[in-house]
Amino acid sequence: MLNVLVPLTELITYILFSILIGHVALQFVSPEKKPSIYISRRFLLSCVLGIILFTFGPLLQVVAYFGGSVGVAQTLFSVLFTFEIGKAWIAIVWCSILLWLAIYLESSKYIQAVLLFLMVLSIGYASHVASLSFWTGFTSHTVHFLAVTLWAGILIQVSWFSKDSTNWDRFLRWFTPFAVSCMIVILISGVIVMLFVIDFKDYVNAWVLPYGQMLLFKHISIIPLLVFAFINGILVRRMRKTPTFDPRLWVKAESICLVIIFFFTGVLGTLSPPHDIDQTVKSEGAVNWVTNLLGSSIKIPVNLEIIGSSQGIVSFIFGVLFLIMIVLSFYKKKTPVLAVFLVISFIISTYLGLMTSVALE
Repeated sequence: MLNVLVPLTELITYILFSILIGHVALQFVSPEKKPSIYISRRFLLSCVLGIILFTFGPLLQVVAYFGGSVGVAQTLFSVLFTFEIGKAWIAIVWCSILLWLAIYLESSKYIQAVLLFLMVLSIGYASHVASLSFWTGFTSHTVHFLAVTLWAGILIQVSWFSKDSTNWDRFLRWFTPFAVSCMIVILISGVIVMLFVIDFKDYVNAWVLPYGQMLLFKHISIIPLLVFAFINGILVRRMRKTPTFDPRLWVKAESICLVIIFFFTGVLGTLSPPHDIDQTVKSEGAVNWVTNLLGSSIKIPVNLEIIGSSQGIVSFIFGVLFLIMIVLSFYKKKTPVLAVFLVISFIISTYLGLMTSVALE
């Protein structure tokens, strides 16, 4: 049950933080440089309360793990006051209460921004990489989380809560370079975070483990997100001349692509990081479907090699075609729902292409 519940809480946490950070960030943008946006105060207050609830998910997992030996109440007390994840949750609760009051009383945007930033710092403080190397891990995870939620938050605001697409060209003039900057920061900080867990030389070997599989899915899903960013940042300017064209629909599709990445990230947060792949395989075992795809059992030491295969090449070709069809569906003015379907098809096709191109040595 927790294997499903905790990743779901992580996913919702990312979405709630994105909504609030996007809302506050756009308060610093002048009205003529953004679409007209309406989001109810009641909904924002619910998002703040939701953060208190859903950030408790990882704590619940820790309590369930240790609770059987010393009791749930004692374990909960110990986790809250002696574990970094518990201390971080207490900080998030206090900041959330203050943020709830700040939004309810319509106080300064600067106060709201500071409180949200403190909550983001708490997320970084509780991260796994911070426990391995505090300052480097804490900084890289915090920057990564902030860049992701800033980009996603603004996208969610302008696509799901805007009244119309007025000022869209002016919005793109600043948001496109901003999004590119966020992506660069996300990639750099993401690599730093990953290297705390997996060395580059072990990246392929990690595919035999659940953590490596989710990391692979996450990295694959970034590619169609870049295609959407290209469409919504550059190609959309040419379509603006069409009176019936609504760019918000395609930004909604991009935000859904981000939610897919959030899902894989949420699952990653609940899995054991494979610092030693051979030891992790020995203690936890390999992923069953990987064993089936490879056609043989996983032996220690794990040594996966990319060898290429006809099935893999065909799958990669289909993956490239799916990306091209995303762009074509935009030019042909098809529904963005089709583009989301093509994104999922690309992820599956590219994943199968990679998994059928490796072999145990």
